[in-house]
Amino acid sequence: MFNVAAGVYAADLCVLREEREHYIRNIELTIEVVNLHALQLVKSQLESALFTVSRDNWTLHFVQKHGTATTDFNWTNDEGAVLLFSGGIDSMAAAAHFLEEGKNLVLVSHNSHGNAVIDNCQNNVFAAVTKHYNQTVKHFHIKVYGRKLGAYSFPEERENTQRTRSFLFLTLATLVARRSGFNKILYMAENGQFAIHLPLNQARVGPFSTHTADPQFVREIESTFRSLFNNPDFRITNPFLYKTKAEVFALMPKALQNQVNVSASCWKISHVPGYKHCGFCIPCISRRIAIEYNNIAVNEYHCDLFKTDINSLKDDDDKKRNLIDYLEFVSRFKNLNTVTRNALLYQFPELYNDAFDAGLAIQMYERVSQQSFEVFRRYPQILTIAG
Repeated sequence: MFNVAAGVYAADLCVLREEREHYIRNIELTIEVVNLHALQLVKSQLESALFTVSRDNWTLHFVQKHGTATTDFNWTNDEGAVLLFSGGIDSMAAAAHFLEEGKNLVLVSHNSHGNAVIDNCQNNVFAAVTKHYNQTVKHFHIKVYGRKLGAYSFPEERENTQRTRSFLFLTLATLVARRSGFNKILYMAENGQFAIHLPLNQARVGPFSTHTADPQFVREIESTFRSLFNNPDFRITNPFLYKTKAEVFALMPKALQNQVNVSASCWKISHVPGYKHCGFCIPCISRRIAIEYNNIAVNEYHCDLFKTDINSLKDDDDKKRNLIDYLEFVSRFKNLNTVTRNALLYQFPELYNDAFDAGLAIQMYERVSQQSFEVFRRYPQILTIAG
């Protein structure tokens, strides 16, 4: 599985997306595996899960590799939690929550080779949480990157969407859970806004939007791992599926909330001067609302979007486009009644998904709207744009 996950992620980096109707890729990949029979049994499940998480068409071929296949699939009955630890607010809050409960916790992180910014964030969040609770916690910090090897070159120009990174992340964490002796549960902590991840508008549907913690993908890969690792009790759980980012942030004790600046949520942070959050991508907007809703202010943004004269920006400016898209989205969930709540099912067909409860999801987005506008009331200029 390590080899399969690495191969999929490498192919994801290598194959550039084209534009518009050619944005979806067709990727055919051949991977050498020792336990050919086991991988063949889950081949269709894997391809389906990869489609769900990347919205690309994947065709996997497994060929026999010399070696001795693993035959011991006995799992112990030890209780403990393995948590995907990205270094963002959600994983910081989850780690704090589990340590508060006294759970035996193991953290698993991964980042790209040479990305010192994210590396430092993960280490700093880890240090802040473990110091606060005065506990020793195992932290597996894994480097993941594409590189040249001998005669094999790796493209200099790479696809930056990295839609399959969560497949790699979950594979690494599952292997750590198995080697740690934990028998059942792997935690993927992601607030409901970004897990269910309804598109802000029609321009951000399907492959144009990330599906990192998509409940359907989580369910599909959970089923695949249950079969592959011979453990019907294995579960991948998102404890924050129906919580807003502000509610997740509120779970942390005040002392840790005040150290939120050591965490990272921005997709661009390693490319921004001073390694600040850009301040205008959707994760930055959501992060700022979550923090300020809990009455904490941090000076961590390269662009102070909430105080920017948006009307002075060109229509194709990402700062203007992102804020307007966000405002339009949260406005749809403002002051809902029975009629408008039912109408959302037509506006967002993504809600027809048996991997989560649509009613609870809508309630969660109602709270996102309420929390957003409570913060926006502190910035009259934004409310003027919202109308």
